Amino acid sequence: MSTIQLRVANLSDVGSLAAVHVAAWRESYPGILPDEMLAALSVEARTDMWREFLSAPATSAETKVYVAEMHGQIVGFGSCGGQREKALAQLGFGGEISAIYLLRSHQRLGLGRSLMTQMAQALTKLGFVGAALWVLRENIAARGFYERLGGTLVGEKKDERPDATFDEVAYGWRDLTLFVR
Repeated sequence: MSTIQLRVANLSDVGSLAAVHVAAWRESYPGILPDEMLAALSVEARTDMWREFLSAPATSAETKVYVAEMHGQIVGFGSCGGQREKALAQLGFGGEISAIYLLRSHQRLGLGRSLMTQMAQALTKLGFVGAALWVLRENIAARGFYERLGGTLVGEKKDERPDATFDEVAYGWRDLTLFVR
């Protein structure tokens, strides 16, 4: 495990972040997201998105983005910050895990748990006690991962887009310190 490193993402990571983001979606969502949506994903567009996001002055204060590196290559990432969903914040989930993705070849190695622990620590330092995240209802693998980490179902919603509607469920953790024990 000495070749694994978790660190804060920086602007020099945008290309690798984008490539992992697109690859992870294409590996994780066949049969869940429309094929056309997956085919339309663009590393270039995601690179622009990540560049803009990591360049925003508020990002470093309000949102933390971590990369997981193995043998010097980014193989996953996670981001967290304040809860964007008012109803979840009112339930005591003031923090949010806004993304966590790992390439399939690097799953089940402890990297996901390490990223979640890193983000729980960051959220705790930001003053949050609990956190939640949204996941597609049909993403059974991710849901199992969150349940193994002690997440409980705390909400559901429909994500309506012009080309499709997706059912999402929220998993929450009321005490983030459970990740760091």
